[in-house]
Parts: sequence; C-alpha cells; structure tokens
Amino acid sequence: MAKQILVGVEEQNLNEVAHYLVIYFPYNEEMCSYTDDWLGELYENKYPLVSKGMWSGIIDLKVHKLLDWKPEYGTLYLQAKVCDSGTYFLLDKDKKVICKITDYVPNGLIPEADDCGDYIRLRIKHDGMIENWMEKPDFSDFIKDADAVKKIDTSIEEEPILDTKVEFTYSHLMAKLLRLPKYLQLEIGKALIANASEGFEEEDDEDSL
Repeated sequence: MAKQILVGVEEQNLNEVAHYLVIYFPYNEEMCSYTDDWLGELYENKYPLVSKGMWSGIIDLKVHKLLDWKPEYGTLYLQAKVCDSGTYFLLDKDKKVICKITDYVPNGLIPEADDCGDYIRLRIKHDGMIENWMEKPDFSDFIKDADAVKKIDTSIEEEPILDTKVEFTYSHLMAKLLRLPKYLQLEIGKALIANASEGFEEEDDEDSL
C-alpha cells in the first residue's frame, strides 16, 4: 500500500502525536549529493548515513534533529532527487510506527526548495540539527487517502538492483552489482568470463578460416 495509518490515529492531530520521522531512499550518486554548502564543494568521503546504497535516518520532529548524525561528519547540505523510490514512517513518542508512505516524498513535512517536488534538501549542522526544517510542518500527505490498518507494514521497498530501462555509467553499474549478495556476484562474474571466452573463441575460429 502506498499509504497506511493506524486505526484511530487518523482522528488525532499528527503534529502532536508524531514525534519521529524515519526516512529511507536509494542514494543514487547521479541524483543525490552531499556538499559543504548550497552548490558548494562536493563531499567526497564516505557518504554519511548511506549503507548498501540506501540512505536512512531518523529525525526528532520536536527539535528538528537528525539523531544518527555524528559530529565528525561536520556541517553538510544534502540534496536528493528521490522521485517515487522512498519510504517514510511516522513514529509516536514510544517509537511505535503510526504512519507509512511509500513512493513520493511528503514535501509538506520534509524540506524542499523552489516548489520542486520529489526532492529532499536538508541543511545539516555538525550536531545533527536541521537548519531548514519547517516551523509549521504539514502532515496531510500522511492522512489523505491513507488506508486505516491495525498494523503498519514496516517492510522497505528498495530501488531495483538492476533496471534495464536506465543507461548506467560504469561506476553506477558496479555500485549496483556490489549491492548483490556475494554468491550472485560470483555467478555473474563467472557468466561474464564465460561469455567473454566464447567471444574470443569465435574470433579465433573466424581468423583461421
């Protein structure tokens, strides 16, 4: 389901009930970036909060703080074109999941700029505080057309590892392949070597004619 909300929660004020926001989205190097400022120098170290190609973080909505941020990351600007590949959970004060959105970015709550939807843009201080978090967030994206359920499905829908509709750069393709389980990497490697070997054999046969 694209949207879910716990039975009974839809009748409450989410601005009061929701205490945390959990965000997951694929960190695509061609669509996402960390910089030291808006359009500043690219941050080239290991991307903070990115693991196995996925960015994940939890935000304390009451103080606008990214809880997983470490001081050594410094002050950075995150920009991500997420489109329809993110997953977002609202949690209550006890960190119980009360709402879920998959696909599009709920930009009524998560900062973006210039009225461009499907972006996540966060100005993150060294202590994890988000400078540009909205003072009056809008939770309506989590409520409108949401299915009221007794239990939220907490599974994460990740971007497909391989998408044949996209033209990959070498680095992009390798990054996706390395996200596969080791045994699949080995099988793909064997298949590529076998395929390359067949090509050489065919060339040798043609040369001998």
